[in-house]
Amino acid sequence: MNSPNYDYEYVRADVDLTSGRKKARKGIGFSAVMVGQKWMLQQLEQFAPVIKIEGYQTSNTRKYLGLEKNRIDKSTPEFNTHAVDGVVIAASAFVEYRQYHAVREDGANWFGSVIITPAIFKVIRRPPYSRRQLHLMVPAKGGVRRKYGGSTTRHGFRKGDLVNSPKGVGYVSGDTEKQISVSDANWKRLGQISFSKIQLIRRSTGLVIAY
Repeated sequence: MNSPNYDYEYVRADVDLTSGRKKARKGIGFSAVMVGQKWMLQQLEQFAPVIKIEGYQTSNTRKYLGLEKNRIDKSTPEFNTHAVDGVVIAASAFVEYRQYHAVREDGANWFGSVIITPAIFKVIRRPPYSRRQLHLMVPAKGGVRRKYGGSTTRHGFRKGDLVNSPKGVGYVSGDTEKQISVSDANWKRLGQISFSKIQLIRRSTGLVIAY
């Protein structure tokens, strides 16, 4: 059995800050991507060996597997935008394009096999509720500031709690004196409902499955 390792797509982004990207020279400039990548590799190497995969290798393997990458709109929440290369990098542990030596000629071909099966794709994000902003609020008469932002409500629920309501299952996104605002996973309000009609399903985990 092979020892565990990390497959990591190595980014080459040596940026020359003086003459522009097209005339980049090693050692003259650097980018935040390279700094973060170096730190990441140092952390991973503490646990297991790291196999660096070049971008062109990922591209070739993706084409060999018959997978496509969405290059038109990178904001689209779909597999072909955000997850396809991760699958390709994982598959590279089982398929490889390498040279071989025949009797009369040199050549290259794909070796190994892998089966790509469908999987659920979900976008997970943090609930986009506002933070407390007491310093921005002008105090009312008597020096009392209006409550704004924060993760709690005055009815025992926390923002991001998954709840059942007459408007459907959703997330607590705000409150008024007598009502709870319930929103869907994309934080679109389903309605403002009396807190007595809200049933808690699960406390907030700080994450929302958006798509």
